[in-house]
Amino acid sequence: MFRVARVLLIVVALFAMPAAAQGATPFTAGSGVAPSVAVGPDGMGHIAWITTGANAQVGYCRVSPDGGACNRTEILNFGGATEAQRAGSKPRIFTPAPNKVVIVAGCWDCGGGIFDWTFRWISENNGASFSPTVIGSGPETSGHGTWLDESSIYVGTHSSSVKAAAPDLSEGVQYATGGIFVFTPEVARVPGAQKLVAATNDLDVVKYGVFKGPTLSVANINNVVNWETDKTLPGPEPDNSDTALNSGPNGVFLSYMNFVANDNHVALRRFDPATNTFGGPVYVEGADPIDNKSLRDPDSFQDPSGRIHAVWSTLHNGGRLRYTVSDPGAAAFSAAATLAKSEGFYEPEIAAGANGRGFVTWTPGTTGAIRVVPILPEAESGAATPPPPDTTSPRVTGFDVGDTTLRPGQKTKFTFRASEAGNAVLTFEKRFNGIKGKKKRKGKAKARTVCLPLTKKRLRALRKKAKSPQALRRILKKKRCRGFRRIGQIRQKVKAGVNSIAFNGRIAGQKLKPGHYRASLVITDSAGNVSRTERVSFRVVGQKKKKRRATR
Repeated sequence: MFRVARVLLIVVALFAMPAAAQGATPFTAGSGVAPSVAVGPDGMGHIAWITTGANAQVGYCRVSPDGGACNRTEILNFGGATEAQRAGSKPRIFTPAPNKVVIVAGCWDCGGGIFDWTFRWISENNGASFSPTVIGSGPETSGHGTWLDESSIYVGTHSSSVKAAAPDLSEGVQYATGGIFVFTPEVARVPGAQKLVAATNDLDVVKYGVFKGPTLSVANINNVVNWETDKTLPGPEPDNSDTALNSGPNGVFLSYMNFVANDNHVALRRFDPATNTFGGPVYVEGADPIDNKSLRDPDSFQDPSGRIHAVWSTLHNGGRLRYTVSDPGAAAFSAAATLAKSEGFYEPEIAAGANGRGFVTWTPGTTGAIRVVPILPEAESGAATPPPPDTTSPRVTGFDVGDTTLRPGQKTKFTFRASEAGNAVLTFEKRFNGIKGKKKRKGKAKARTVCLPLTKKRLRALRKKAKSPQALRRILKKKRCRGFRRIGQIRQKVKAGVNSIAFNGRIAGQKLKPGHYRASLVITDSAGNVSRTERVSFRVVGQKKKKRRATR
């Protein structure tokens, strides 16, 4: 199937060949069209594509985790074929188990009296060797299919139809009306269920179908009565395209491009298997101006840990390949970053392993070099996997004051060492002599005992209760205490390491009066973790009276 809507974009093939990427360098795996990528449980990358030439075949590249070149390549023969499917089609590659690699592709004019054949290659030794088998006929390999490993069934898509590979010439089940202007068909399995979701875009409208059971067999999948068809998104945006599906621990997600003039979005919606509908959109590309210049061709993938990886291209400054990744809950996304630049990025595809590492593959135009770049969850890649939540509180050591005895208005410094950057709050309190009393707490039935200032009102109440001077003295002696009253704060950003906070000797513009004081320091980091409170005491003494000079 030819993607007619992309013809005008072939000009990207004229871009210059690639410069170094941010944190990882792209490499060329071969030459051809329509590359597909998978990542095995061991982190090994596997890339497949259709070669070009008179007798097109399937190219294969294996690359070590984070590798910068293929460590094995092979051309897989259809066996008697004179032409393989090419423009608008993709071979599909899967890594369903350790050391197992599955490639599915279709060919035209493969002999045997049937126009289209669907071939499957399986390797049980991590891509060291493959054995081909014909598994069906028909056009079901022209879209993005899925592999059901437990039953060795390939479910493919073509235009607005979906079909489990079988030796017949049927188109399969038409899950969406239309067919002339239908693009990017894809099918995915709902994890842990006998259910499939197939999606495409008919011009600017996303349509999808749901296989609802009873079981995932070839006969059931290819029976239209088992499908809910011609479904559309609830509350759809006006112009959507470039649909892709990903499936993993967090369920099935639909990604697509929402066209907005000068501000295209990479949208994501979660599938609800209980209602067979998609939720509302979340836009994940961020606010970087790079992504406001012809953002297009988004793809998404959910790794075995539940992270959703999204990749897309823009025409910014000679071409950019952009990337973001979610946390394992598929909730928060990292800031978009550039994986490669200064070339065309035609229909990029992404895959990753459980540790978040993986690969992106593309071609500079509709055909040409098969380009590959690793995605790395380290900071140098420019697109770090969001780290686990920060639950470590900052530590404060060496908290001290420059002078523990001050005059009113005298300046000093408070110094300390912080384990990490954050916001510091230095709170000043003045000591007072008081009496123990009860203070009500908000939302609590019971009051708590605290040290309260001995005001005239409280003293009168105690006199009335004591009924004699002797009894009053006993009560005051029993209840006396020392408390602290907050008089002001200084807030300041601090760095990891040695810090100081300057104190000008005044609170709210007023000099500190003689008395005993304490300063309490707390640091809060960017994740909201709060340090232990550290305190230091100091006092303010009165000014010395100047001696008068004797006069004669």
